[in-house]
Amino acid sequence: MKRISGTIQIILLLIVTLTIPHKVFGIDKFNTDFQNYYRVDPNGNTHVTFLINQTNNLSVVYATDFGFNINETKISNVKVTDEGTTIIPDIVKTLNQTTISFPFANKIVGKDKVHTFIIEYDTSDIATEFGNTWQINIPRLETDENVSSREVILTVPGSFPTPAYIDPKPDTINKNAYYFSGDRLSNKAISAVFGQTQFYKGSISYHLVNDSDSPVTTEIAIPPNTAYQTIFIEKIDPKPLQISSDEDGNFLAKYRLESNSKTDVNLSIYIKLNFIPKPTTIIPSDKLLLSNDIWNFDNGVFTTPDIKNLISAKSIYDFVADKLKYDYEKVNRQQSQKTPAAESLINSQSAICTDFANVFVAIARKSGIPARELEGFGISENQDLKPLSLTQDVLHAWPEYFDRNNSTWIQIDPTWSNTTRGIDYFNKLDFNHIVFAIHGVSPDYPIPAGGYKYKDEKSKDVSIEPTDPVTFPEPTFTILSSNQEDNSLKINVSNNTGVSYSGNTIAEKGDYINETEQQINIPPFGTTEMKFKVIKQPLIGQIKTKAIIYINGQRFEQTITIEPIIPQIAFFSVIGVILAGITFLARHLYLRRQKQKTIIYR
Repeated sequence: MKRISGTIQIILLLIVTLTIPHKVFGIDKFNTDFQNYYRVDPNGNTHVTFLINQTNNLSVVYATDFGFNINETKISNVKVTDEGTTIIPDIVKTLNQTTISFPFANKIVGKDKVHTFIIEYDTSDIATEFGNTWQINIPRLETDENVSSREVILTVPGSFPTPAYIDPKPDTINKNAYYFSGDRLSNKAISAVFGQTQFYKGSISYHLVNDSDSPVTTEIAIPPNTAYQTIFIEKIDPKPLQISSDEDGNFLAKYRLESNSKTDVNLSIYIKLNFIPKPTTIIPSDKLLLSNDIWNFDNGVFTTPDIKNLISAKSIYDFVADKLKYDYEKVNRQQSQKTPAAESLINSQSAICTDFANVFVAIARKSGIPARELEGFGISENQDLKPLSLTQDVLHAWPEYFDRNNSTWIQIDPTWSNTTRGIDYFNKLDFNHIVFAIHGVSPDYPIPAGGYKYKDEKSKDVSIEPTDPVTFPEPTFTILSSNQEDNSLKINVSNNTGVSYSGNTIAEKGDYINETEQQINIPPFGTTEMKFKVIKQPLIGQIKTKAIIYINGQRFEQTITIEPIIPQIAFFSVIGVILAGITFLARHLYLRRQKQKTIIYR
């Protein structure tokens, strides 16, 4: 970004043409060394200092001005110093970048001469606080300079919690100062998360309507548990008929709506986000590899050589983040219906978050990687860098894929990677993403929280705020009932708390049932069914006995009824037939004797 005066250009051209061999045309005019200092204050404001040393590679060329782009938009107090002289720079802000440019006060001429200047500014785009956690995102350099070396020094307050993640790894750490340099840093963005866990308090409203003349049953999606996220339902009013979970793990609360009625459901929840995802024992269904109207990877647009070579989740993520371009205006134009992935790929220069998510899911499934779309609440301190698609309830969409090596679902965000120009949202997520609905079996069901509104009425139905750590209750259970089918005993269990339970249950061996260990999953305030094998049955007549069951360390002694081999109704039916036969035979013998007496007396 240097402009050399016309006279100097002509002189340089003559000198190069007459005296310098042809191969020298590839020589860069300058080498530039960057020393970047990021000092984060306790309030999150970051003071940025660029100490730049520019070395002349040619004796007849000098730089007249300088300019570069920074991937931050909330900046202030910009100051430029050239060899001790203060310069007023030109500052131009675009959607997700700021350009700083200025003329030099000093002209440094001569081969190997070094020109030193300093750029300083304050920004709130580097450090972000979420409750008791902090996130640091230092973008990569956006410059046309020949960067010969780059060094970054990040200093954070001593009050910051222990970092959960820093990428790339710093070369050295001195208390709360982190030093990055060399090939490991290169021109990469630097990401760091300080703190392991974050808690949120949520209030969500659902507006349900039945316009028909008959009662109907409907359901709403409560924010689910994920590999990163755990939900505690503090209160749901009115209480649903039941809460169940679907194949993707969504929590669905069922309600009965009377004819021509409206019902408002108010949900109060706590959300716990962990930085490290939890593994799962549930293997993804083959349904999560299928094509459909939205994830239509069987379309010919997905047969290009560059897509065929995408075989890993990381390569797909990089492709999507680089191929698609976020369209800030499309958010206002886009209707509620989703765009098929093939169409999003064709119109790659006009995309929003659902396009990024759906293209990733489609290519991942094509490559044999189970993948789903997530919709939920996005927390963005700067929508120029981290845009959201539905401004009314700040919804966002991002994908997740199943990591077979670690048996866990990994959430990623190619949209924000694109809009932040390279911040790493593959190897780490953050505490900004709260899932409201998981779309795996179906690309558009269930509807996420925030999408249940009365027709033509605009309302703010989602509130999510950071909160202090909360102790989630341990689930407690009630044995509701039992019944037997053939040699299988079924026992219904109710979860009495607003947290789900996933784990093993054990039934002790008894006279009539085998020792059994099985995995169960019960949603908050939901029910599930456990099955036990009956090893012995009486021939006739029911027998009442005890079953000892352990759930989450809690011991339950449940009275169960073991049905006979010959069902009671069948037993009495047989007895009835036998009695009827005996009665018929007795009557037959009686009539026969009466007939014989009549003959004798004649």
